[in-house]
Amino acid sequence: MISTSMSEFRDRLIAAAPPSTEFGFQGLRAADSIAVEASLPLSFIVACDWGMDGSKWNTRLKYFAVERDSGKRIVWTHTSIVEAYKCKWGTEIKAYLTSSDVPRIIVPYRSTEFLEQLASESSGRISILANPLALKTRLDDKVAFRQEAENRGIPVAPGETIQIGDLSAELFQKWGPQIIVNEQIGSSGNQTHLIETPAELTSLQKRLIKKSGEDTPIIVCRFLSGPAIGAAAIVFRGHTRMSYPSAMITGLPGSSMHRFDYAGSDYGAFHRLPEAASEKIRAHTLNLGEWAAGLGYKGLFGVDFVVHDGEPYALELNPRLLGTSQLMTELELHENPGPSTISWHLAELLGVGVQEDETSPELERIGASSLHGFQLLLRNTQPHPVRIGRTIKPGIYTLTGETPNFIRDGDRIADLEGPEEILVTCSPPETGTAVEPRGAFFKLEGLGRLLDDTVETVTPMTTRMVSSFTESLQLSAKF
Repeated sequence: MISTSMSEFRDRLIAAAPPSTEFGFQGLRAADSIAVEASLPLSFIVACDWGMDGSKWNTRLKYFAVERDSGKRIVWTHTSIVEAYKCKWGTEIKAYLTSSDVPRIIVPYRSTEFLEQLASESSGRISILANPLALKTRLDDKVAFRQEAENRGIPVAPGETIQIGDLSAELFQKWGPQIIVNEQIGSSGNQTHLIETPAELTSLQKRLIKKSGEDTPIIVCRFLSGPAIGAAAIVFRGHTRMSYPSAMITGLPGSSMHRFDYAGSDYGAFHRLPEAASEKIRAHTLNLGEWAAGLGYKGLFGVDFVVHDGEPYALELNPRLLGTSQLMTELELHENPGPSTISWHLAELLGVGVQEDETSPELERIGASSLHGFQLLLRNTQPHPVRIGRTIKPGIYTLTGETPNFIRDGDRIADLEGPEEILVTCSPPETGTAVEPRGAFFKLEGLGRLLDDTVETVTPMTTRMVSSFTESLQLSAKF
């Protein structure tokens, strides 16, 4: 009989691992582990950040943080972890993971060469619950994605694939006056470039030739305005099922450093799209999931779209846990205490799924209801490092005036009592911490909204949150 409660499903997952197994999480942020810890008991976490909530994580888990004791907030990217593995930090993690005969299973935001090498040398004692890095890299290829979408009849932005060496001002006549240049591999919007002048295009071409070479393919397309949507889905037993889409906020002043820099997500906003657009997004996501599943992909993935004049255009596939996975999981459990999308993701990678699961009410429920809530990242958007002058402690706040008002402790969406409350989470830095350009100060979460009814413009409350919380940090460029 299929489990009907989260606790029963959790027991199923644990029982699928060898006896005495220790589970761990690797991700950009310690708070992202919340999504996994709802389904598996964690013994250790590997993350970039260390802040005011670091000691709380450290008292109950073995917590490896890149930033710990550095007094510096770095930019949280996958590269941060990859580079840190090459240093003393990586040596310490390897020593811990190989310190005994206890089986250890790591659930990463995405796999890394370090973890795959470690697992291959461990004689089965260390396992990774993620799709192989080679498969992820293949699905990360935006050129291949665009071709696959076109072959499946899924609209993509009007444009073409050329070589970097062929970038020229003539492209404005074909696709301008604003064009998008997409690098073949990229994430978080950092390899997507909005170009408005021939001079900008020439400058970008020089940087890309130095980075990737003249013959590397690149996508050039028309800039399409409209709501950006991040759809989530899951491949379970070879079949793709829709999870929960959200509207994404990019280019937000005070949170983003460029037009496509991710700032946050609003789950309720997706349901304010025209029904025809939302239904197409679901159909296109499932269609592209069939492609990923056919290549052997398992578990959670995302597909990004832009909705221009009511038509969704597919942008890219994200073959990994998502930047919204933690928030989505908390909102799922807030709405219904049954197994979350991440639970089914872990079940698929652990091989727990049985045939009866495919028609179970718990799996059918995934993606069937509406989620309402948001996350908003606040960053240093100055071109130089800044120093934190005043600590903003983690917890629950209200914003009735221009200054955030701390009202009580809390570290989960479940701790909020209404949409007027705001949760400060994700490693707020201590006083004196230096924060690099684009480095995140912390994350705001809530049960309210970031976008208005048009799903294109942020609400006045969103602007107030950015300005008031940032000003409360009393930032300084003096060192």
